[in-house]
Amino acid sequence: MMRRTITQYFRILPVVLAGAMLMSCSADSTGDGSSAVDSPHSFAGETITVVIGLDASAGGTTVGRLLAKHLEENLAGNPTVIVNNMPGASGLNAHLHVLLRAPKDGTTVYYGPRSSLGELLELPGFSFKYSQFTPLGGVQIGGLVVYGRTDAVAGDFHNPRDIVGTEPALRFGGMPPEHGRMIVSTMGLDLIGANYKYIAGYPSSGNIRAAIISGEVNAATDAAHAYLNQVVPVLVDEGHALPIFSMPMLNGDGELVQNAMVPDVPSLPVLYETLNGVAPSGIIWDSISTLLELDQTMQHVFLGPPDMDPAAADTFRAGLEKAMASAAYREEAERILSYVPEAVGYGRQAEILGATGRVKPEVLEYIKTHIEKNSRY
Repeated sequence: MMRRTITQYFRILPVVLAGAMLMSCSADSTGDGSSAVDSPHSFAGETITVVIGLDASAGGTTVGRLLAKHLEENLAGNPTVIVNNMPGASGLNAHLHVLLRAPKDGTTVYYGPRSSLGELLELPGFSFKYSQFTPLGGVQIGGLVVYGRTDAVAGDFHNPRDIVGTEPALRFGGMPPEHGRMIVSTMGLDLIGANYKYIAGYPSSGNIRAAIISGEVNAATDAAHAYLNQVVPVLVDEGHALPIFSMPMLNGDGELVQNAMVPDVPSLPVLYETLNGVAPSGIIWDSISTLLELDQTMQHVFLGPPDMDPAAADTFRAGLEKAMASAAYREEAERILSYVPEAVGYGRQAEILGATGRVKPEVLEYIKTHIEKNSRY
């Protein structure tokens, strides 16, 4: 199993905070990892609102509701925990609600996806930095699997080598080209030398899977759990599709490792080395490694408002850690989701949130160029 550290792909740059009226979330820490809290906090008798930047039917909401249930059972004081879906503007409505309007006492927090690339690329609406929030903990939903229909190339493909440099080009079904999952997956195809045409405009992974089934497109990417539950039974087991590669996972030591959810699907660096005889390197690999840190290590986040009460923040973090480590949560997640979303500690979360300020200029330029390329199709 291949392990490579990605710390070499980042350099230290100051993080510029947007919005002079907002302060950095670091005020709740002493700087040595300990908390500047004089006394413990209890949420007894209180109601905590978890604002989710997704609609009620989204898969992320299902995860958020599950976590809210187990937070209620594990937070000190056993408060009532409710979910408030606030979709719109690709999650920005919920982000800004917590950033600008939430009380500082910990009774309103954000849960859901974040757009690290929105911040990095300064897309419309991103007048803030994620490091302005109070980090409460992250959630690792699962890595990615890139797959294709077996009839995508003449004579069918039986292993990933068959799709390298083929004509006609793969028709890769995707969401908007600036979507992080789409960028890192198509960069992976570029890395191994696959020829593809990016077909944008699909609003969700479910729509893309439907397009794969109908043959409208013949290659796509999906979260590992969705691949196992939705793609494998319908397409792979029926002989209509095969995996091309999985994205490696970044562990707590900064090493890229095989995604344990799909141990039989070769990770991208292993596939590259199999095809070329050497480990991947160069600007494409640097950019992929950067995106794994920024966008794929922690897909969902719990965030409090800036300057959240330090005692309340510590109590929330402790409750979240306890909830996600509990047997009851893990058993229910396996039953409802068929996998267990894993915890990302708030210290590691803060590092990831700040990583956009450490991206190499040449990597940022390559990411922009890659998005432009996919936008031309």
